[in-house]
Amino acid sequence: MTLDGPTPLAQANPERLLLMGRPPLSVGTYGNVSTRKLGRDRWQAYARYRAADGSLMPAKRRGKTKTEAENRLREALGELIDAVRDGEILPTTRMGVIAEAWFEEIEREADLGDRSPTTVRLYKSVLKNWILPSIERLQAREVRVATCDRVLKRTEDTASRSVAKTCRAALSGLCDFAVRNGAMTISPVRSLRRTRAPAAKDVAALTAEQRKDLLTQLEQLANRRAVDSKGRRLGARARIWAILPDLVRTMLATGIRLGELLALDAASFDRQRGTLAIDWRLVRVTGQGLRRLRLRMGNKAGILLKLPNWAIPMLTRLADAAGEDQPLFASAAGGWLDPSNVVHRIREAFDECGYEWVTSHVFRKTVATVLDEANLPTGAVADQLGNTRAVAEKHYIARRTANDENAAALETFEDVA
Repeated sequence: MTLDGPTPLAQANPERLLLMGRPPLSVGTYGNVSTRKLGRDRWQAYARYRAADGSLMPAKRRGKTKTEAENRLREALGELIDAVRDGEILPTTRMGVIAEAWFEEIEREADLGDRSPTTVRLYKSVLKNWILPSIERLQAREVRVATCDRVLKRTEDTASRSVAKTCRAALSGLCDFAVRNGAMTISPVRSLRRTRAPAAKDVAALTAEQRKDLLTQLEQLANRRAVDSKGRRLGARARIWAILPDLVRTMLATGIRLGELLALDAASFDRQRGTLAIDWRLVRVTGQGLRRLRLRMGNKAGILLKLPNWAIPMLTRLADAAGEDQPLFASAAGGWLDPSNVVHRIREAFDECGYEWVTSHVFRKTVATVLDEANLPTGAVADQLGNTRAVAEKHYIARRTANDENAAALETFEDVA
């Protein structure tokens, strides 16, 4: 149908047409592509496209030349528009587009508390550095078992088995997402060989003599670090060194992780019952900073630990100094200590004390080993750590001599010596 002459709108109010804004982009289209030079051999192309929900979304791509940046952007926009127009992810959809949609999903899960922010950060890292460089431009239907196998082998050879294991988990999640959305019929990761675990290491735990020596040296270190080179008191700036001995003692009294320890506040400690509630953890989230999250590592429920008598006066002192609902181990500014920063200070302190092999996790293993040597059942050790029995046995309890009584009986062979 064609219209001859002015439209009814123009006849009623011809000036209104002059005041009307630019009509919106149609869903599944994009606007003008603009470019700007970022530096030598660095260009950026930018445009906005209309998503399936009607919102205008930005898209950017960079290149060494203006043309390269524009071409890369138009290629990316073509993939995005294909997905929008179809209203679903298809076997012909590029894996880079699917990865963006999948990552948005796991970020939402993290916001809802269903996934750890640390997992999101690790997945983002392996996606960027190992997975997408190999499969970003492939269509979902082109991703084969051999494709995924090459990604994992390259990661293991270039980085480590640990990184390859994380890479496999992320790649599995990505392909499962593609299966759920109809882009794949079956995940190719399912047919991959299992990523070989690193050779098991002996559990490292501190002896009684080492524990005493380390704490003595940490106290001396705190005194040395309390002043500058001219003998002037540093005050709050030296607080981290002053609290390290109590940090170590609390880990030895409980066996909890560093991120859970630093999330303790005065309300976590019940001085009448002599218990400590482990209900929170501290995590640094990209773009959000340090966050105190409910539940322990792995989104596991909290645990209530009975404290040894020697630890109660120390925690009473810390709770009194902190004040109600304030961190037991506060930063110089009075807020939460960042676990990543504390790890660096622990490393610096332990190296200076001659304990280069000790990490914060060694105290957790030391607690498990001491409980095992006291002949407590594995279930009791696991309850203290908040782990399963299998995990406690495999990762936290040091190997014990298994044949003391047998060796005593074999003393009857002394005549052959």
